[in-house]
Amino acid sequence: MAYSINPAVFGSMFAVPSQVVDNNIKLASASQLKTLLWIFRHACEPIDPAVISKEIGYGESDIIDALTVLCEWGVLATDGKVITPLPAPEAPSPKASEAKKELPELVPVKPTYEQVVKRCQESPVIANMFSDIEGLLGKTIGYDSQCILLMMHDQYGLPVEVIYMLISYCVSVGKSNLAYIAKVGKTWGEKEIDTIEKADEQIKILNSCISLWKEFAQMAGIQNPRPTSSQAAYLKTWSTEYKFGADMIYLAYEEMLDHSGKISFAYMNKVLANWHEKGLKTPEDVERDKQAYREKNKKATDTTTSYDMNEFNRRANQLPIYKKGE
Repeated sequence: MAYSINPAVFGSMFAVPSQVVDNNIKLASASQLKTLLWIFRHACEPIDPAVISKEIGYGESDIIDALTVLCEWGVLATDGKVITPLPAPEAPSPKASEAKKELPELVPVKPTYEQVVKRCQESPVIANMFSDIEGLLGKTIGYDSQCILLMMHDQYGLPVEVIYMLISYCVSVGKSNLAYIAKVGKTWGEKEIDTIEKADEQIKILNSCISLWKEFAQMAGIQNPRPTSSQAAYLKTWSTEYKFGADMIYLAYEEMLDHSGKISFAYMNKVLANWHEKGLKTPEDVERDKQAYREKNKKATDTTTSYDMNEFNRRANQLPIYKKGE
């Protein structure tokens, strides 16, 4: 069957940034795309998460998350500043034996009622998992959601108890939609977080990043309640690998503002990586390093000036002396 655009729709249209389709559509969620369409359809109206939530049927927290992502894409600006799209933090190339597992995205395929019943009959653990997760989410899960949970268990290799911990964490940060849960499940599967101990360690790291974000956001006056996935990746590197606290991250934020008109975590990452390589651990260390740099430059300038004056005096002494009339 061949498809074509109905010419009648060209009578009423609005523009959407091509960069979203070119660069982001593959990973965009439904809430992000619907939020984007609503904003550009109502381009002259204020961007109010409560209004958008009511119009498109997603929770207000989901809308706020979508708006944050649109800022990351460079589509929206906050306080007049456009956020540079964030690349993932650079990491050393893994050895062949340590190469990261690549898992496919979970594409929900609605199973038949008979298939679901059969699987529950074959494994009471699965039947109990569906029931328990409904309790964790506070809502009934449908066939698509059951399919996602089964694929997390069967294809990603996550045990039932790890799935419980994963969903409990997602609920605790206000992300109870199955699309987000599936995304976290894919990450955990790739990292082989397949035991309670590994899951507990991962949750501690994630909570630490959120706590660090809240402290840094308060210092910087940032209103977002939690970091985006790309920002969280930077925070994890800065806190777990570089061992920096919020004070050093905020100092890097100020460095970024002094040298760039755009908010860029990539720039901050370069600053913090440089401090880490130099062994600078506190704001006092950074100030001493700057002072040493200033003194070194001043000494070099003084040496050059002194050399020039000596050369001037030497040449002056070598000038011929003329008598009057010569």
